[in-house]
Amino acid sequence: MKGSITILLPTDFSESARNAMRYGLQLYKGRGCNFIMLNSVEPTTSSSSAGMIMNMSEILTKDSLEGLKKDKEWIEALPEAEGCSVETVQMFGEFLGCVNHIIKDRSIDMVIMGTTGASGLKEFFVGSNAASVILDVNLPTLTVPFNAKFEGISKIVFATDFNLFKSLDHLQFLKEIAIRREAQLTLLHVTKSSSKISEENKAKSRDHLLKYFEDCSVNVEYSKNDDTVEGIQAYMRKNTDADILAMVPRKKNFFEKIFSKSVAKKVAYHSRVPMLTLQQH
Repeated sequence: MKGSITILLPTDFSESARNAMRYGLQLYKGRGCNFIMLNSVEPTTSSSSAGMIMNMSEILTKDSLEGLKKDKEWIEALPEAEGCSVETVQMFGEFLGCVNHIIKDRSIDMVIMGTTGASGLKEFFVGSNAASVILDVNLPTLTVPFNAKFEGISKIVFATDFNLFKSLDHLQFLKEIAIRREAQLTLLHVTKSSSKISEENKAKSRDHLLKYFEDCSVNVEYSKNDDTVEGIQAYMRKNTDADILAMVPRKKNFFEKIFSKSVAKKVAYHSRVPMLTLQQH
């Protein structure tokens, strides 16, 4: 991986967004990263009670610029920001469109953002904006729950279906974090009573992954469940020492299923564990 990486930090100026920013700074401390803070402004108009039309764009623009300035000053004052560059960008338009535009324009390597539910529940598994990035942005994305606090990285769980990958290049960010942090990397596979993938292919994929991660401290563990999501949940509830959960979102409906689970179940194992999603190219 190249020496310096550029990380996008979408922000709505919430405490959840700040928590994710700080987590990212701590995770990559000493890496010499370039951080770009993005706030998207959706121009809008609204009617006052007197029936007058008030253009809100100017107000939103001012608030956005002030928020970016304050957050930049806050980040640069943190000790873990030493050696990093911090830039702010304000864009007009729908959130996901702005994210995709800046990714193409600025050669972004990774996205780190906080998770806050659309309903306002801070413990909600993933907010609507974070969900859209996970499902539609073709970059490694680290989503950080509001309650997550960086206490080092000693164990990373990589949930895998052991389906054969043509290339493992998309796992480079996971590999680098595990090596830099000297973390235990656990390959978690949910075993079902029936599977479309043959045991032979699973074994080949497992061995391929073990070879790829041979420079890491790596092991394989299994969780028996006919529902993949519930199998991962059960493992994470039992293994509370996990610091990051990593996945490859092969199918949108898999993550949509996660998002549709009840809030209670999501919070049960995700109230503090960030999730790293790695897009297969």
